[in-house]
Amino acid sequence: MIITKVESIPYGIPVKGFADAYTSFTHSNAVLIKLFTDDGIIGYGEACAWEPEFYGESFESIHAMIMNYAAPKIIGEDPFNINRIMKILDQELARITCVKEGIDLALHDLVGKALNIPVYQLLGGKFRDKIPVASEIGIDKPKIMAKSAKKVLGMGIKVIKIKGSNEKELDIARIKAVREAVGPDIPLRLDPNAAWDTISTINIMREVEDCHLQLLEQPIPTWDYKGMAHIRKNIGIPLMADESVWTPQDAVKLHDYNACDLLNLKIAKTCGLHQGKKVEYVAEALGLPCIAGTELEPGISAVAKIHLAASMRIHPLASEFTELTQVDGTILKKPLKAIDGFLDVPTGPGFGVEIDEDDLDAYKINMN
Repeated sequence: MIITKVESIPYGIPVKGFADAYTSFTHSNAVLIKLFTDDGIIGYGEACAWEPEFYGESFESIHAMIMNYAAPKIIGEDPFNINRIMKILDQELARITCVKEGIDLALHDLVGKALNIPVYQLLGGKFRDKIPVASEIGIDKPKIMAKSAKKVLGMGIKVIKIKGSNEKELDIARIKAVREAVGPDIPLRLDPNAAWDTISTINIMREVEDCHLQLLEQPIPTWDYKGMAHIRKNIGIPLMADESVWTPQDAVKLHDYNACDLLNLKIAKTCGLHQGKKVEYVAEALGLPCIAGTELEPGISAVAKIHLAASMRIHPLASEFTELTQVDGTILKKPLKAIDGFLDVPTGPGFGVEIDEDDLDAYKINMN
């Protein structure tokens, strides 16, 4: 079997209104990738394009790099040689992660379909049939965020992550308002997206100690490992790294600095599942558990996260699927839906889902 053709289809689905410390969003943009083979099997992947402010990759750049650089290199290759293909792309697109995520996912879907097995079996098999899920609520006025949190609970989600900003006093009010709205038993996480500094973080966490947060995520910049270690010693709850985690080497460095308790593993940062599993294995060896994180993935990427989370030996807390509550549509024939805080793991070949071509056409971004 060889790859004979590559298609790249940028699309965007409206977001209900979401903001984090980087920017605000109106659409969840992505690039759907189709890999065709001489056997007639098609693999579907998806490249995250919703946050160019962070990744440095937009749907325009992803589409161009796939068609002009990636496609010529992988046409003629055997899709079963995932390691070889990803090495080729690493050499061609050294610091580009989202493009490689899309190709990686399409390869896994294609190989799973060819072998008539689900992708999680390619990742070593599954440890669970259902994935516990969390959702974020974006930055807004405290009362609005409190209402948003209650809406999320009404959509089958049982764990909420509060986004933070560079307005520290307002962040304290937001946290307290959400806790009051959802009651004492709902797990709450806090994620300032690296917008704070070390001292402010410790002071804020003391101010909201009575809110009993489940964890704090990456409050300070990615390079400040010593600051993360200092925060970890002084806050009394688990500290999760996110923006600092892209490669297995990052996991080692975070461990060596005692800079976190667990990792938020995002396949858009790890170039897909191939390297994502490497990060997970290294982290596990170092005693750092992982969850699968969210990038408001509107379609295939969200399903890929389910397979990744299912394959994790250690999965201590809910993985994050904000797309379930914030993205106003899907290209999947059967939309993902949380029931009592869990998502079912698909069991069909490949990712086990089908694309609705009519919906894809409706959301397609015209590149002319």
